[in-house]
Amino acid sequence: MKKVSFEQLGLVNLSAEESQEINGGEIGTWLKKAGIAGLAYDVIDNWSTIKKGFLAGWNSLK
Repeated sequence: MKKVSFEQLGLVNLSAEESQEINGGEIGTWLKKAGIAGLAYDVIDNWSTIKKGFLAGWNSLK
């Protein structure tokens, strides 16, 4: 089987800037941590409502 390289097809690798643009940029780790912390806080703050809704859904399957 013949191997074809990217260069033979006229293709080149993306640069770091192009790759970052394609991947949607970079979200800072502090922003990810803040989002996770906010989600955790919201779940803890509304746990009784979440539990009640989950149990209502589960019991509707019976």
